[in-house]
Amino acid sequence: MIAAVKLRDEVGRTFRRAGDVLLVVYEELWRDRVFTVAAGLAFYFLLSLVPLLIVFASILWYLPATSAVSQLLSIMAELIPPDSVQLVQSATLSVLGPGHVKFLSFGILSYLWAALGGFSALIEALDIAYNVETHRPWWRDKLQALLLTFTVGGMGMLSFLMIIVGPHIGHLLRMFFSLPAGFIDIWPGLRWIITIVTFVTGLELVYYLGPHARHSFWSTLPGAAVAVGMWFLGSSGLSFYLSHFSNYNKTYGSLGAVIGLMLWLYISSLAVLIGAELNVGLSKQGSQKAS
Repeated sequence: MIAAVKLRDEVGRTFRRAGDVLLVVYEELWRDRVFTVAAGLAFYFLLSLVPLLIVFASILWYLPATSAVSQLLSIMAELIPPDSVQLVQSATLSVLGPGHVKFLSFGILSYLWAALGGFSALIEALDIAYNVETHRPWWRDKLQALLLTFTVGGMGMLSFLMIIVGPHIGHLLRMFFSLPAGFIDIWPGLRWIITIVTFVTGLELVYYLGPHARHSFWSTLPGAAVAVGMWFLGSSGLSFYLSHFSNYNKTYGSLGAVIGLMLWLYISSLAVLIGAELNVGLSKQGSQKAS
């Protein structure tokens, strides 16, 4: 009986703490104008999307996977509205073909330029979310944005490589390291675990390296995990909604695909910022509990 009462009290305290955190996050979302800031981030991410796909598609051309570029676009179709996928596909494949190698350097430079602006804006948004009072010099922010461009961009590429050429990687690992035959059976599940962990770790790097604030790397895990979950659910939900219940082309004409893509990027940006606000809310609750 006493144990049941203690369990009930502990569950009640857990729900109260969760309610307090959610209330703090809700208030911070409006105070920090997160919904407006996410719209600005979506614009920068739109600029860097096609150059990044050019780089990625050029790399896929040399990997041991047939129709790798088509597989990449089919994966995007699960997350991005269908009309927007066609827009991205036409923009990407138009610069890939005979002599496509020369576009690799163009794609890298374009991605660096656009991503540098996007990560600079993201750092500014995270500084607001983490209530940073003393900001870095502008050149330090640019270097930090460049660091995030390579680290987070590289981890994003690794995640998609695990999805697209994962089976080939499993066979290569078994060949080079003389792994048992049973490794091939567990590799599909292991591959998806590695992909999700890579996504979450990439977001943790954003939260850890982005804002000019002191916090541990592991303290960013809750927000990163929630942000990745929100991103998958929001992307899949948007794609399903636009495929079955709405058609932007009827309202916006030829701009419908662009509007759908911008809405997906807005949801993605919003997920990242909400994850940051969740980390801040948990940090505040921890500080209050310690005092």
